[in-house]
This record gives sequence, structure tokens and C-alpha cells, in this order.
Amino acid sequence: MEQAELKVGIISCSGEELCEGTISRLATRKVLEELRPGQTVTICLPLFLAGDEQERAFARFHPTITVDGCDKRCAQKGTETHSGPVSASVVVTEVLGPEIRLSGERSCRKLAEPDRAAVDAGAERIAAEAEAILGEPQFAEEAPAEEATAGCSCSLSLPVGEVAIDGRTVSVVGLPLIFQQLAASGVKPEPESANRLLEVVKIYHSVEPAEEAAFAAGLLEAYRAYCATHS
Repeated sequence: MEQAELKVGIISCSGEELCEGTISRLATRKVLEELRPGQTVTICLPLFLAGDEQERAFARFHPTITVDGCDKRCAQKGTETHSGPVSASVVVTEVLGPEIRLSGERSCRKLAEPDRAAVDAGAERIAAEAEAILGEPQFAEEAPAEEATAGCSCSLSLPVGEVAIDGRTVSVVGLPLIFQQLAASGVKPEPESANRLLEVVKIYHSVEPAEEAAFAAGLLEAYRAYCATHS
């Protein structure tokens, strides 16, 4: 059985009226692209707050870090309102020490040296939180069986589902919850739904392009079995 892959979602402040909001977004981007690529993904806060199903589903099923520019904590409050407790919260104004004085510039192209130092400090804190989450022993262990649970740093349990792909078994964290949500929204276990299943699962689980067709077929069979026992 393959190890279930779990990624950390990062929801950044979208405030554009403060320099700290710009620093939040740039620090998040640095983590995604440089410090923890492949282990973290971003979640769009405006889409999340607007009710985007996939964005909110990710935050429910995966550990999530919010990054806020100020103590209003808009990202954290919005996430916890719609998807439950976050795994960690980073606030730029709390991360920066007194030696870093921001310029107040909001444009990422005009940031001064202290602002860039703040980006680095924020990114390092976010990366440290992600490492603490991913370093939990339960994330490194092989998922034992279907419907087993994988630990989450927010103390919630994530059910694990298994999919047969080209003769091997692949574990997908949160798969039963994904199936539950799709079934509740009226998605039928029919061939036409295979691509929909694949696109939703790819949000949470890495799928190689060469394996997408086999993965879609395996997901459809697993979804059929789920619907047969939960109808």
C-alpha cells in the first residue's frame, strides 16, 4: 500500500490596504515555491469566503495554516467559521521583532529592505509550522486500511479511503468525506462522473499525468462501492 499523501493548505490574508497584507502573500508564496514546495498548497481566501466548495472542502479535510497581516485575523476567523479550527495561525505583526520597521509600502515591486526581511521572517515561521504538522508521526506512517484514520494537528481525524490503480492500492486521505460530499450534491456513480471525481481528488492528492486515466477509473469503481453501501 502506498503512503497516504497529506499536504498543508495555506490561506493568506488578502488585505491590500496594509503593507503587512502584501508581506503575508509574499511570505506564503515563498513557502510554496522555495521552502516547502510539493508539501504545501495555497487556498484562495476570496473564493473561500465566497463559498467555493473545493476551497472549503480542502480546509476541512487537510491541516491548514492561516497567515494574517494584522491582529484582526480575517483569514483565521473566516476559515474557522466555514471549515473548522485551523492547525496553525501566523500573524505578521506578531512575528516581526522591534528591529524590523516596515516602510508601509503596499506594492510588492516597491518594498524596502526591511519589508523584504519581514517577508523572509514570515516565510520561515510559516515553513516551521508546516514542518511541525508534517513531522507528526501519524503523517509518516502507512495508512493501515480503508476507513482508518490519519491524525491531524488540529486534533481531528481524517478517514482514509483506498483506490485500486493498475493492480496496486493507493490510499487517499479524506476520500470517504469527498465521496460523501459528492453524493450529497447529486453526483451519480456513472462513467460521466469519472473526470469530476478525479478533478476533486487531485485537489488533495497528487496524481501523475500518465496515471490520470487509471486513477479516474479506480475512483469511479470506489465511488460506486461507496454509493452502494451508503444509499
